[in-house]
Amino acid sequence: MVGRTPRVPYRVISIDAEPTDQPPPSPEEWLDIIRNHVGEIEAPFLKGLNRWLKVSWSEPSSDLLGVTRFELDPNELMRRRRMQSPSGPVHIELHPILVDDPALLAHTFVHELLHAVGLTDHDNRHASLTEAIAPAPALSDSPVLMRLRSEVLDGQEVQEWSCTNCGTTWKRTTVSRPKRCPRCARATVIPHEYSPDDDIEKMS
Repeated sequence: MVGRTPRVPYRVISIDAEPTDQPPPSPEEWLDIIRNHVGEIEAPFLKGLNRWLKVSWSEPSSDLLGVTRFELDPNELMRRRRMQSPSGPVHIELHPILVDDPALLAHTFVHELLHAVGLTDHDNRHASLTEAIAPAPALSDSPVLMRLRSEVLDGQEVQEWSCTNCGTTWKRTTVSRPKRCPRCARATVIPHEYSPDDDIEKMS
């Protein structure tokens, strides 16, 4: 059974990353913190998890920032969850790109550890616990998120927007479509279609 880190963007957009010689983070400190937030019923795999848990870096070519893999099949895992029994071997992989982004590394690691202790669903409880224990960094504070955002923008079909009211054209800087023109504030924004006149305007 596989639990994947949700998109924050969490999926690495075909980005180059180097392997790291640094050891993967240790789970003990984070598991102690998690114990203060959850009980045995909610997190049935927490007790004795250190015996079963393996943490490693993923391959640099991985397109996930984090992933949790249980060796048991989903049916057996759910049975053990109901019985408050150990999960058996579980493996967390973290992307080596996170080495230089401590806040995002912590956020991703805690997200995966919560899966490993038994919160296997991506629900509001899982999200709120992750945010309470290791908040996601702001975009401006995260070199990895900034880099991924740039990759996403570069891959968008629409690179510029135009206003049909005032004629303003501007470069795309957000993943979502802008609601209003930054100049006239009208909700008349459309994708900008390139024409030879654009080159003439840039040269003038």
